[in-house]
Amino acid sequence: MAVRRLGLLTVVLVCCLAVPVFAASASKVELWTALDGNVSCGAAIHAPGKPASELICSDIRIPAPKNEGPADGDPGFVFLASSGRAVLARTSQDTFAGTGNPVKLRAGTKWQLGTVNVTCTINTRSVRCVNGEHHGFTITKRSYAAF
Repeated sequence: MAVRRLGLLTVVLVCCLAVPVFAASASKVELWTALDGNVSCGAAIHAPGKPASELICSDIRIPAPKNEGPADGDPGFVFLASSGRAVLARTSQDTFAGTGNPVKLRAGTKWQLGTVNVTCTINTRSVRCVNGEHHGFTITKRSYAAF
């Protein structure tokens, strides 16, 4: 009986300690995906030795910016800084600061990177990112909308 209790206590302690560590690390990663891997976001590439200052997200539902053509790069990108409105973009190269495999963020996760005053909330149907001036965007499995 005592061995059974000790085993159960060990399982409970491991679960309780592991969850906060995972949640804290997952919300601070530089590169992540959501909505079944369809949305990729993270810190935008920046000068060496300088902190990140923008979030970048990529998804096929993000429209191309007006007044730019295919020669300017691939559509489907949006930047969001700590202030100002979301900016649609075309890019022709990797503009994400994070390298390696992105971390899949689960529904209920909030993402923040200390140097970028932007918070993204991930749920089962959408990714919503907002900056300190309450500007941002929402990406769903069917649409993109800036606010």
